[in-house]
Amino acid sequence: MQAKRARWQLLAAATVFLTLAFLAVPTTALADRGNAQPTLSFFSGGHGGHADWLATIDQPPGDTDNQAIRLETTNGAPTYEHGYAGILVHHVTGIPAADFPDSSFWNKTPYPYLFQPYTQGSPRLVVAFQNPAGEFDGYADLRQVVRGNDWEEVSDQTDYPNSAWDVMNTPRGAPCYPFRYSLTWDEVQSCFAGDTTLAVYLPADPYGIYHLIDDVTVNGKTFSSASDNSNGNNDPAGPAATTDPSLLPPLFLLPPL
Repeated sequence: MQAKRARWQLLAAATVFLTLAFLAVPTTALADRGNAQPTLSFFSGGHGGHADWLATIDQPPGDTDNQAIRLETTNGAPTYEHGYAGILVHHVTGIPAADFPDSSFWNKTPYPYLFQPYTQGSPRLVVAFQNPAGEFDGYADLRQVVRGNDWEEVSDQTDYPNSAWDVMNTPRGAPCYPFRYSLTWDEVQSCFAGDTTLAVYLPADPYGIYHLIDDVTVNGKTFSSASDNSNGNNDPAGPAATTDPSLLPPLFLLPPL
């Protein structure tokens, strides 16, 4: 079952990024080695996929700023090339894997959906890595296996093993090649020992599901409201596809298995 889910996750990731091949972001534009505080922006795969800050009192327990991130997707069947939405985190490239802290986020899907209780790996927080030569070396993604319809924290520290990291390594990243499943963050760091971070993003796949996302924690910073995104881009994305390369995750070419 894990292998089936992993293949699906790879297909979903390839669908998102291969459809954006001509919009690849140069690594040099992202590499500041964590010297700047993280910021975020939103992206959309078009066909109604939408991402923005939402004014709402519907928030995780203890959160009182009356804002959350809305990721609204559309059903992209049968190809699933469009209709996704997501969050791109900036200023997180070039940080040694050993120094990059664990990440987490809160998710709510307010209504029952066809897949539930299974998440099909969406939404997921992806951390991609590069080797010392600057070559893409694989990624780890934090996801839930099952969920309900209320706010739930997606964290390998508070919800393991339901929330955990899955890893895809390239042949260059031999320690965990080709896949490892249901890992904690320290195990992920071992899979990418000697590597640095390349990109961080949080996509919701095009299944027509409405998500609320809040308290996204990356590189020690938590995004709970638009005010936490100082000097970042709070502009909504969608319903048309995002075409600004600076607001899109870079293209990752996955090796053959």
